[in-house]
Amino acid sequence: MSDDSLTSIRTAWTTTLEEPSVLQRRLSEQRLQNDQLRLLGSAIHVAGEGIAILTPAVEAIGPRVAFVNQGFCHMYGRTREEIIGQPAIIFGVVERQQAMVTALLHHVFEKRPFNAEMTAARKDGTEFELELHMVPIEDAGEVTHWVAFLRDVTDMKSQTVRLRHQAMHDGLTDLPNRAMLLEHLDKSISQARDQGATVALLLMDLDRFKEVNDTFGHQFGDILLQQVAFRLSNQVGETDMAARIGGDEFAVVLPQPPDSTAVARLARNILSTLEQPFLIEGQALEVGASIGIAMYPSHGTDSRTLLRRADVAMYTAKQAQSGYSFHREDGERQTADQLSLVVQMRSALERNEFEPFYQPKIHMRSGLMTRAEVLLRWHHPQRGLVTPAVFVPIAERTGLIRAMTDWLFERTMAQLRAWHDAGAPIHVAVNISAKSLLDQTLPAKIDELLTRWQLDARFLKIEITESSIMADPSHALAIMSMLQSLGVRLSIDDFGTGYSSLVHLRELPIDEIKIDKSFVGGMTKSEADATIVRTMIELAHNLGKQVCAEGVEDEATWHMLEEMGCDLAQGYFMSKPKNAPDLMEWLVANSWGLKLKPKAK
Repeated sequence: MSDDSLTSIRTAWTTTLEEPSVLQRRLSEQRLQNDQLRLLGSAIHVAGEGIAILTPAVEAIGPRVAFVNQGFCHMYGRTREEIIGQPAIIFGVVERQQAMVTALLHHVFEKRPFNAEMTAARKDGTEFELELHMVPIEDAGEVTHWVAFLRDVTDMKSQTVRLRHQAMHDGLTDLPNRAMLLEHLDKSISQARDQGATVALLLMDLDRFKEVNDTFGHQFGDILLQQVAFRLSNQVGETDMAARIGGDEFAVVLPQPPDSTAVARLARNILSTLEQPFLIEGQALEVGASIGIAMYPSHGTDSRTLLRRADVAMYTAKQAQSGYSFHREDGERQTADQLSLVVQMRSALERNEFEPFYQPKIHMRSGLMTRAEVLLRWHHPQRGLVTPAVFVPIAERTGLIRAMTDWLFERTMAQLRAWHDAGAPIHVAVNISAKSLLDQTLPAKIDELLTRWQLDARFLKIEITESSIMADPSHALAIMSMLQSLGVRLSIDDFGTGYSSLVHLRELPIDEIKIDKSFVGGMTKSEADATIVRTMIELAHNLGKQVCAEGVEDEATWHMLEEMGCDLAQGYFMSKPKNAPDLMEWLVANSWGLKLKPKAK
């Protein structure tokens, strides 16, 4: 036997010996693949998502369903028999979104994957939001099948919609909030720019909302805001947007209004509907509003500018009590200065920039200074000394007046205590604003301060302007009665400049009236003014009230008041307002005030 024959036999024998092990390995691999296929098939069947395998697109109607899992059947409420062999129409895309089906078929014929969200219908007609992914399966460069993955995203989309609604709407009134307003305003401006049209922004602020909150509580205030939102929504059209942008501020966007006349008409309609009383838990509440209007493009070309200028116009309307006002350039220059004061005022109290000044009130029969009126001054770092006539109206508008009043009463009580401990039993009068007068917590605050500083209430007098009382007589009377019950003295400031004075004078729980300086200053030259002052003094005395004349600037006026029997006098003839240390020096220098008849400075 040749060597080649032996080699061939040996090779054949070796191969024969190895075949059982190769076959065993291949069988094991096959079993593993079968197990994996069964596991994969089971996973596909029990998957919660819908899975479908479709044939290649060999017909004009596209691919047909060759396999679906149980998740697909459950999603559509159909049996497997109803689905197998059907074209992609079985995905149930609603008729109004048939463009989606067309797009799907385009992708299939071009052998490209398809991804989309659409609305689909189940067998029973109920609709759901569908997320669909279709991918081609290729072998040797040819598409053999399509695999579709379907997911019901209704709950997820609903939650997304809810979250967006919450993020873009006011929780109390369900109106769009500031963020959504700005988004809508930006879109309206963009469209108007493309079409050469206009946009109007109306900014509205309620005039007496804080009084409602302070008098009746925040629950009343919340209900009032909801009712205002309802009335406002009824005034705007389908393409308009009404929003609540914070506190008691609302806004309306009018995309492409016909003209400014139409905008003004809407503003008047809004004001008119708000004039009707609001009924809350049996209480009839009346609130007014002020509206500022800015228009694109004449007043600004972006949303932030329009919002700022509408705010300026709203402030102008509030100051003028005109109801509504369009933006004016001169108004912006004036209000920009006032707005900067608002920002600075918020921290001025913390920085101790405010200081009480005290102007002596002289008892005319004795010539002694026993009383003083406290007047607040603001030591502004750049502007110098700022008077209440400048900052009090701003404080009232922004709500800072409450903190300012609380601070002033605290400082006044502390100063009274210091003076009394030093042997100077001075009476002090404090002015309060109309909003402070309607603060139902004011009597309790005063009582707490008097107790804490161990002061007799008769040493405190609260001065109230006649116009403050007339703003809401019933509530003002209630607060004044509570203050009087504490022993606090009350005075009507600027008497004679308001309305219904004589009607209410006998009903008000007051101890003093202050004759306005507009009458006092002219009494030596005008017989009419002198007659008015004399009549006021006699009337007050007949009703058991004391009388203080303010604005006494010369000795002749002093003597005239003395002859008329006036009780107290206040003015630059005796002394200008002084801070606490200077007032004490003045008192010492004048031997406890002015003796007998005062001498000119």
